[in-house]
Amino acid sequence: MAQFNLYAELAEIYDRIMSHVDYNDWANYIFSIFEKYDVKVKNILEIACGTGNMSVILHKRGYNITSTDLSFEMLRFAKNKFVSNRIPLKLFISDMTTLPLRGGFDAVICLYDSINYLLYPDSLTMTFEESAGVLKKGGIYIFDICTVKNSKLFFSNHIITEDFGDIAYERTCRFYSGESIQENSFVIIRGSEKINEKHFQKIYKISEIKELIPFDKFELLGIFDDMSFYPGSEDSERVHFVLKRK
Repeated sequence: MAQFNLYAELAEIYDRIMSHVDYNDWANYIFSIFEKYDVKVKNILEIACGTGNMSVILHKRGYNITSTDLSFEMLRFAKNKFVSNRIPLKLFISDMTTLPLRGGFDAVICLYDSINYLLYPDSLTMTFEESAGVLKKGGIYIFDICTVKNSKLFFSNHIITEDFGDIAYERTCRFYSGESIQENSFVIIRGSEKINEKHFQKIYKISEIKELIPFDKFELLGIFDDMSFYPGSEDSERVHFVLKRK
């Protein structure tokens, strides 16, 4: 179930599909984590930055941003935003399991269930190790996951359609509970042309994630329900992990 060229076609309409997401609110939450744990942050690495929405917001708030994503097409749209906002072009095509960067970051963030695209436990171990390798001692690593509850509620045998006039899409969602795999199949319609793109995510239990964290390198500061500081659980729909580099 290898996933190559993710968002190759979807990148064009990604921002329109995700128009409901309040990136400013999410940035506020990230900042509140820095404040809660009294971490001085200047240099941030955003892994799986997509089209760069969060990176742009964090730059405007005074942070130095470096951004990576596996999708060339998503980074192409991110680059346009960076240029128009006069942000230094520190953009890298990179799998999160093999970061082409050296240390020196005060924080690493990987948001919007990007971690769930890692389909195998070994890949999670690798990305945790890579993130530890680029963080300063005392630096913060923040990532989130979707839960089984989220998949069952919103992405189990569900069809979503939207028509933007110039382009439309149909999204078919399936959740395979036996394998804990979330499948999202997109048909992108541009005039008479139809393009298919399929995404898979592994929906891990919180306990499974915890078992894969390299505790020789990280201290687990918290597991939180959605964008809060309430304890996260399998009854949450989204869970944020906050780790501190030892």
